[in-house]
Amino acid sequence: MAKAIRDRIQAAGPRREDAVLVRPRRDIKAGDWERQIEAAMKEAAAAVLMVSDNFLASDYIIQKELPRLVQASKTRGLMIFWAYLEPCDVKRYPEITRFQAMKLTSLEPMAKMTPWQWKQSMLNGCDMIDEFLKRLEQPHINRALDGKSFPTETQVPLLLEPARRIVEVLVYAHDGKWWRQAPIKVGAKATKIHLGNAATKKGARYKIVAMTAERPLTQQTYLSVPDFRRKSPEIALIRG
Repeated sequence: MAKAIRDRIQAAGPRREDAVLVRPRRDIKAGDWERQIEAAMKEAAAAVLMVSDNFLASDYIIQKELPRLVQASKTRGLMIFWAYLEPCDVKRYPEITRFQAMKLTSLEPMAKMTPWQWKQSMLNGCDMIDEFLKRLEQPHINRALDGKSFPTETQVPLLLEPARRIVEVLVYAHDGKWWRQAPIKVGAKATKIHLGNAATKKGARYKIVAMTAERPLTQQTYLSVPDFRRKSPEIALIRG
């Protein structure tokens, strides 16, 4: 069941650059497995604990992995969720039960659920992870740029923090359309922005918005802001 839920999370869960660590996992390559596990924990934005008798009986998980994950939740905001796979004495582990469980309404082992129930529980968990990742990917637009003058075409440091997910940038032009700009790549803050053309008068104002989307935008122009996951407040840049 652990493998089925892990595969389901990867297939139906959040699809983005942020890593979701599912423990236990059996895809660690032979060799320096401890180093690989530590690297996965450092990269993860969220972790899902697959809790069962075997999970609680593992000295390595309880004495090493779990304390590291709990510490990461305190120091860098790692979000931890857990799935109650089979009946076990999890109530003796408040370091686990203090986190959100993947469940329907009441907490019960997934082993006793119907296929529909445990899949729905898993999807509820995926939704919780997705909502957490949405908060992380929120584009923080640089409000200090509001009202500043720029040439027709320029590289603009639009975000205050590096993008955690590809950020789409739209400019509202005088033709009443939102024009898609070059997206901001993961880890970057800036992108090239076009403010009109050579015929545009100085002093013209252009609204700018940054947003994340489920899929990359495909059109060059939009009559309204397209569907988004997270969107920044609008700012205005001035054609200098």
